[in-house]
Amino acid sequence: MKITTPSELFSAYDSSEEGLSDEEAAKRELRHGRNTLPTIPTAPWYTKLAEQFTHFFALLLWAAAVISFVIAHIDPASNMLPIGWAIVIVIVLNGGFGFYQEYRTEKSLEALRNMLPLKVSVRRAGAERVIVAEELVAGDIVILHEGDKVPADMYLIHALDVWVNESALSGESELVSADVIGSDHPKNILYSGTYVVKGEAQGLVYATGKESRYGTIAALTQRVDAGESHLNKEIAHISKVVALTSTVIAGSLIALSGLGENEIWKTFLFALGVLVALIPEGLLPTVTLALAFGAQRMASKGFLVNGLSVIENLGAITVIATDKTGTITQNKMEVAAWDEETTADPSSALLDGALLCNFSDGTNGDPVEQALYTFAQRYTDVVDMRTKRPMVNQYLFDYHLKRMSTVHTSEDGFLILCKGAPEVILGLCNEVITVEGKKVIDEGEHQKLIDKHDALASKGYRVIGFASRTCATAPSSREEAEKGLTFIGYIAMVDPLRDDITQSVALCHKAGIRVIMVTGDHPLTAGAIGMSAGIIKSISEVTSGEHLDTLPRSALKRLLRHNHVFARVSPEQKLSLVTILKEMGETVAVTGDGVNDAPALKMADVGIAMGSGTDVAKQSADAVLMDDHFATIVKGIEEGRSVYENIRRFITYMLASNLPEAIPYVAFFAFGLPLALPVPLVLAIDLGTDIIPGMALGAELPHKGLMNLPPRSRKEHILTKEVYFRAFGFLGLLSGVMSMGLFWFYLNAHGWRGETLSWSDPLYLQAATLTFAAIVFAQIGNGLSCRSQRESLFSIGLWSNRFYWMGVAAELGVLALLIFVTPLSAIFGTESFDPNYWWAVVAVALIVLIAEEIRKWVIRTDFHKNFPMR
Repeated sequence: MKITTPSELFSAYDSSEEGLSDEEAAKRELRHGRNTLPTIPTAPWYTKLAEQFTHFFALLLWAAAVISFVIAHIDPASNMLPIGWAIVIVIVLNGGFGFYQEYRTEKSLEALRNMLPLKVSVRRAGAERVIVAEELVAGDIVILHEGDKVPADMYLIHALDVWVNESALSGESELVSADVIGSDHPKNILYSGTYVVKGEAQGLVYATGKESRYGTIAALTQRVDAGESHLNKEIAHISKVVALTSTVIAGSLIALSGLGENEIWKTFLFALGVLVALIPEGLLPTVTLALAFGAQRMASKGFLVNGLSVIENLGAITVIATDKTGTITQNKMEVAAWDEETTADPSSALLDGALLCNFSDGTNGDPVEQALYTFAQRYTDVVDMRTKRPMVNQYLFDYHLKRMSTVHTSEDGFLILCKGAPEVILGLCNEVITVEGKKVIDEGEHQKLIDKHDALASKGYRVIGFASRTCATAPSSREEAEKGLTFIGYIAMVDPLRDDITQSVALCHKAGIRVIMVTGDHPLTAGAIGMSAGIIKSISEVTSGEHLDTLPRSALKRLLRHNHVFARVSPEQKLSLVTILKEMGETVAVTGDGVNDAPALKMADVGIAMGSGTDVAKQSADAVLMDDHFATIVKGIEEGRSVYENIRRFITYMLASNLPEAIPYVAFFAFGLPLALPVPLVLAIDLGTDIIPGMALGAELPHKGLMNLPPRSRKEHILTKEVYFRAFGFLGLLSGVMSMGLFWFYLNAHGWRGETLSWSDPLYLQAATLTFAAIVFAQIGNGLSCRSQRESLFSIGLWSNRFYWMGVAAELGVLALLIFVTPLSAIFGTESFDPNYWWAVVAVALIVLIAEEIRKWVIRTDFHKNFPMR
């Protein structure tokens, strides 16, 4: 049966204007399920676990283990059996670590998304309340306002100038109007996933979840964001570069062996050991962990990101295009003044405009209207006024018209009230109310009114103009209602700056980040706020939207190269500004809270929606600012920078151990010298002792001087020549020289004179174990040094990263287990050395740390200009 009237609709779904009872709603939810969209079935945990043991690097390790076992079976004296078992242990540990990080990251992202559940207003049992959208059932009455996301498929039963964005379903950005069922309008259904861009509506839900139209295509939108980004691609590229380098090294060893007297099968195995040891198997999961740590820290500060890639972009922000209300200011509007020529109470006409052309009840609604309601309440009986002059029609605020109007019944017929931007309201008026009575607005009177406005706006007040007229018959259109008005006057409101806004803006400037304020306020008001906040220095740095349209693109780009304020800007102009900034090569963060901010939020590198904003803004944005606070954006940028630096710290730390691991093999194959670091111990360093301290570097908190540096370029590589020099030419070389030095010193001190040593010779095992311990302690010094690039460790706090010291404790625990626990020492080929040498091992860490402190001191002085040591 085709439903054509609201009564038929209520009958078909056993509901009413009062909505369902809680008991009935609970029964329907139990019967039909929750209002959730279907998701793509993800791979089961055991499949994901298996993938950790079958990717390319893991297969390479498996091949090495199999070859080890085969050779051990053919030649038991080859000592390949322990190597094979060591590789298997490494595979298990690395696979388990990778699986854990993938699982934890997915759960972290899901938890962040769940912090912002979609909530809707419904009427149940005659009472309006807010519930989670998942609890909606067929028959519920949903109340929608401008900016709300439609939570389920519904028939409209009440509608006021409703326009929706259905691009999520149709792909078309053109707005679509809708009206109530039973009207002549062809569209009376709103679909789940669309947005109310304009107007107000009430609808009866008829389909939820997978039964909704949007549910049929939900599989395309519900996949969990794995955070694949430019950063992750670069990390993968680094992995390939290191793997290629390792392959070249391994091939070189084989070539060198062919020139010498080494057995080719042993050479091949050792080369393969070097290859798999130098491959950064733990790099990707550790980087993902660093990003997840950053996301969690941001969430604790009220900055929610919807994907890990957002953090990378935050760290590269060069421009913040911010709105004013609620971000720069507190969004706590108060009426500060009005333009009456006497000190008496405001006129009844002005109170009519403040109270009647207003949808707020004093506690709910737009902050401006709440402030106007409170203002009127001080001088009149608001209930009596609204009862005597009930609203019979309304023309909602339009961003392009910059005004709204309401129609009320009155003693003389109908009263029309209009409020909005002062220059717009004045343009609609023929007369003005003064203390002498009504006057025609001639050129002199118009200038007088403009001067009054400018005097208020220059103090930073938000000024609203009011006008009215009476008529015998109700107007049939907005155009008819808003012509021939009489100007009543101005009401000026103050919205105080946020307490720490000047410090936050100054911090942005110090960090090389330009701040551009984009607002709909009058240029004088915007300029006063911009100067008070420290964004601009003079009113000449304000450009109006009207003037914006006259500027050539080249002139606009010149403006955008500096801090600036744009006032009376339309949503289209805001989008244009963001587009031009991106064309200039800037990395742009944009804030917004309304429906019309959505295009600019999507265009931005980082779109930031206000927690108090509309659903459409939040869905379009990359992050949500729960406290609407500009200072929180700055903290987010600092976290983004910190995460990128943490990744660079970990990579430097990881690469620093590669050279001391490789030097023993070069010496072994090129010169026939004893192998100072067997393959199992190389693997034990890379995927045993190094892992936990490396993870702890990913949890390093932002350093004090981080926001004194300019933004990094998004094109900047993690592996710069400075990173290579520090890792290989300084830290790695120093560690390699000291560890090899201890190896040779120990052998010579205990009577070795160049004779061949077997793999099981106690002296050889002790010397190799000493080398292993020296590299582990060198990495402790490296890790402490890598906590900062330029600053002294003691200026950032020796103990400030407790996770690193926990990692060191774990590292020492692994070292002790491998040396002193018999089954592990047998597998990894270790044996306890002369205890007196532990002093030398500890000294290795101290020497690395002291040398790095000297290097950092050098680059902090003018002397560093002549040396590429950063």
